[in-house]
Parts: sequence; C-alpha cells; structure tokens
Amino acid sequence: MPDRTESRPVSPVTISDDRARIDLEQLAELYDVTWWAKDRPPDQIRRALEYSHPILTAWEADRMVGFTRVISDRTYRATIWDVIVRPGHQGRGIGAALVQAAIDHPDLKTVTLFMLLTKDQHPFYERLGFTTDRDMSMIYRR
Repeated sequence: MPDRTESRPVSPVTISDDRARIDLEQLAELYDVTWWAKDRPPDQIRRALEYSHPILTAWEADRMVGFTRVISDRTYRATIWDVIVRPGHQGRGIGAALVQAAIDHPDLKTVTLFMLLTKDQHPFYERLGFTTDRDMSMIYRR
C-alpha cells in the first residue's frame, strides 16, 4: 500500500507594492534566511528601500512571506534585487509571482532590459525567461 501524505490547505498569498505595508522586522527576518544578506542592519535595509521602486511584498494574512525590490531609471533599464521567499513557502510560485509583478509593474512599462545577479538560482530565473549574457557582464567591487 503506498504511503499517503495528507495535504494541508494553502492560504492564499497576495502580492503588494504598498510601501506603507512593509514591516522592517519581518523584512529583516526574511533577509536572515539568506546566505547573502544575513544580518543586514535595519538602518541599511531602510536606506535600500528608500532608493528602490517598486518594492513588492508577498503576504499570507499579516505575515510577510516574500519580498523583492527594483532599482530603475523607470524608462529603459531595471535591476531586480533581493528575491526572497520564506523557506516554508518556497515551491508555491511566490518568487515567480514577485518577479513577474516587478516586470509587469505599471511604473516599469517602458523598461526593455531587466537585469539581476544570482550565484545559484540560474534555473529558477531561466524558467522566467532570463538568459545569461556573458558579453554584457562587467562588475566592479570595492
């Protein structure tokens, strides 16, 4: 007899670009689940948010379960940053929905080139239509 796994109902998740809804404490918790942004100080998180638009959050009731932000000239180019989904919520399409909401955001409707940096999530972004472009990549680090 095959094992039976009980499935629990999944609460609906909503995507929001309402900056006023952002809870810095919950956002700091999200950053702490990543290897690349762990222990970011709240004042630096606040400053990064100040210079980002749009900022998109995913909510399950009053709990922030996902986040991403964009830096852009709002005309030609945009860079997507910090796509994060709580580990217990991964695999439900939340990250993809956040990235798609960024690409489709009305304030970015004329943007023709979206960029992002990733070290280990290439297959995820490729499924969303991103490609590697080695001819255009240059980076300067301090």
